[in-house]
Amino acid sequence: MEITVQDIFNLNQGLEDLANKELPTGVAFNFARIGRIVGEEYKTAQQTRSQIVEKYKEKDLEDGRIQLKQDKLDDFRKEVDELMEQKVKVDIQKVNLTDLESISTTPKTLGLIHKIIKEDE
Repeated sequence: MEITVQDIFNLNQGLEDLANKELPTGVAFNFARIGRIVGEEYKTAQQTRSQIVEKYKEKDLEDGRIQLKQDKLDDFRKEVDELMEQKVKVDIQKVNLTDLESISTTPKTLGLIHKIIKEDE
C-alpha cells in the first residue's frame, strides 16, 4: 500500500486512540502489527520534520515552544508540506469496518485511520 507521510502522522494518532480499546484478538493483533509498521515510518518522518524545524528555528521559548524565523515561514511551510506529501510504501493489510463494530470510537479516530479501513462488500 502506498500512503503519504501525512497519512502516517494521522494513522499514528488514530492507532494511539485505539491502543487501549478492547478488540477481538485477531483485530488487536492486526492493529498491533500496523502500529509497529506505522511507528517505524512515523519515527523517520518525525526526525526529518524535527530537522526542518531546527533549520528554521530562531529561538526556544520559555513554555517549551519555539519561535521560527519570521522571514523564512514560507520556506518552512514549503519544506514541511513537501515532507507530508512524500509517498511511503508500507506492508499493511486493511481492516474490515465490521471488525470495529464491537468497539465504540469517535468519528475523529475513524477519520484518522480511514486509509486502513475497508468497507465490507
